[in-house]
Formats: sequence, structure tokens, C-alpha cells
Amino acid sequence: MTTKSNPGTASRAFTLIELLVVIAIIAILAAMLLPALAKAKLRAQGATCVSNQKQMILAWKMYADDNQGRIINTGTATGAGNIPWRFDAPFPPPVIPAGADLQTKDILTLQQGYRQGGLYQYAPNVNVLHCPADKRFNTPAIAGLASTVPGNFAYGSYSGAGGMNGWAPDYGPDKIVKETSLLHPSERYVWIEENDPRGENQSWWQMTPGAASTYVGAKLVDSVASWHGNNSTFSWADGHAESHQWRDTANVAFALSNDPQKLPPYSSSQPDLTTAPKDVLFLAQGYATLQNP
Repeated sequence: MTTKSNPGTASRAFTLIELLVVIAIIAILAAMLLPALAKAKLRAQGATCVSNQKQMILAWKMYADDNQGRIINTGTATGAGNIPWRFDAPFPPPVIPAGADLQTKDILTLQQGYRQGGLYQYAPNVNVLHCPADKRFNTPAIAGLASTVPGNFAYGSYSGAGGMNGWAPDYGPDKIVKETSLLHPSERYVWIEENDPRGENQSWWQMTPGAASTYVGAKLVDSVASWHGNNSTFSWADGHAESHQWRDTANVAFALSNDPQKLPPYSSSQPDLTTAPKDVLFLAQGYATLQNP
């Protein structure tokens, strides 16, 4: 006796066309969502970076309060009877785990140098050194070739503005060493994101600010960063931190370049008031010196 199947209970599989339609819909939705997710990630990284800057500027101010108004040495070597905010070569050095790669060694060394510096007691978080959007963090570390290999690994994302490095007169009579010398603290930045393609940012961030009050002749020396889209973060001498949008194509290209030869003494391609009038003027106006306090 033959048993007939019940047509009401028969299963029906997807046809190939239906499956392709579903896949196409998923692909379209993903294409719509990915840019939004990327922007959300950039915003989150930018918020972390501003938080780092806020912690660092508050530490900078507390250090000055505890040292008769003298600002901290924003270089990476000791001098003039003070210690820097961090050391390039900490002593004692960090304990490096067996088998650690160069990236791990660099991170541990930088963090150890920060612990031994003058800012750590006021901002005791070693991760405050690192912007999560710093693209150099995703490049390989190459020992001994940092000055010539494009895009060498780096963990530290911030540098102090060179006009108030806290170490004068060793580096010029125009440098600010006392917080009381700043007449416009809300308009003078202290910490800045720097993109040094040779590896870790060395010493402080410098530029040629041009003539006093007019800024004629202003030109970049070191490179700013542009890791948050076309934005970068700053912290200011009055204690606030914020994100700033770059507006000049030449400056953005310079900020994103990983070519070590873009920096002195190799190249003369640094943007100036001619090639990047809005951004270079902004940086010159905020660059504190005794002539621009």
C-alpha cells in the first residue's frame, strides 16, 4: 500500500534566486552601516584622546602649582636642575618579558620612562600617553632604522609645545619657563598630537611662529597629526582640552605623511602661511613664547 505525502506538511527550500536576493540585501545593509560605524569609532577614539589631553594638562598645571609656578620640562632628558615629563631612556629600565617583540619592548620602555618623569604622580595612568587612533601603532617596529624607514612603530602620541619647554635658557631666551608668564592661557596650547614618522616623538613639538603679533614667516617644523579624520586634539594652558578641525589640504597631507624625509633636515616641504594659511596661522597664534605669551 502506497502512503501519500501530506502537501500541507511538505518542506520548501530557498531557490537560488531567493538566496542571492537575501545576500544582496545583507550586503546593502552592511554597506550602509559600515561608514556610520567607522564614524562612531572615530568619535569614540577622539573622546578618549581628549580625555588623555585633559588628564595631561591638569597634571601640567598641578606640577606648576607644586613648583613655584615653574612649568615642567617637556623634553625627554634631564637638565637645568629639573626632570622631564618622561625619559627616553629610563633607569632602571623596565622588565622585558622573555620573547617579547619590539613593539612590546617599546611600549614598556616608554611607560617606564613616564613613570620616572615628573608628571606621573599627577596623572598616574601610563596609557594616557597613547591616542587609540594613532596610526603608527599599527606599523611594525624596526630596530635601528627609525630615522629612514617610513611609518615606524610608535606608542606615544603627544608632545609639549616647544615655546614653553620649561628648560630655558638652555634652548633660547624666548622660551617660557613660568606659568605666570602666560598672559593668554586659554589661547596657548601646551600638549599637541604629533606624527613623527621616524618613531616615538622626540623632545617637544616645534614650529617657526613668525614675527610677533603678525606671524609673518610662520612655518611648520615638526608635523602635527590628523588621526581623527581631519581633526586633532589640543590641551590649553588654562586647563581645557578640545578637538580642532584642520582646514588646509597641504597641512592635512603633511600630517598624514609617513615619509621621514618630510622633516628637517631632509625637506623644505613644511606648510607655511602660503600653503596652509588657516592651519599654520592657528598654530602660530597658539604657540606660546615670551614674544607671544
